[in-house]
Amino acid sequence: LPSSGGMIFHSSISTFFGTTGGKDGHFSCDLSEDERQDFVELLNRVELGNEVNENDAMADGGVTYYHIYFSNGDKITISPGPVFKVQDTYYKFNNFDELWDQFVMFNSIG
Repeated sequence: LPSSGGMIFHSSISTFFGTTGGKDGHFSCDLSEDERQDFVELLNRVELGNEVNENDAMADGGVTYYHIYFSNGDKITISPGPVFKVQDTYYKFNNFDELWDQFVMFNSIG
């Protein structure tokens, strides 16, 4: 979750689901142990900026949602794009240009 400009994730991600085409899309996949570790490392490199108004965020139109399940039963939903949604809050994705291609790579797993 957002913390001082970034997110802090640990390898406790037990299951990863990706959906495309909207919040309730029908694509899902589980990541291998190595893929989970790579995804955790990617998430920990995300630098979030200021909170963005939802109406402004919708203009950027994120279409991929990741539902991340943790081994303790918690779940969060994120949607990366120029504006990065975490649960129901939108943030400027400060290093979007640097990391976007890596998120696209995870979109192709499955």
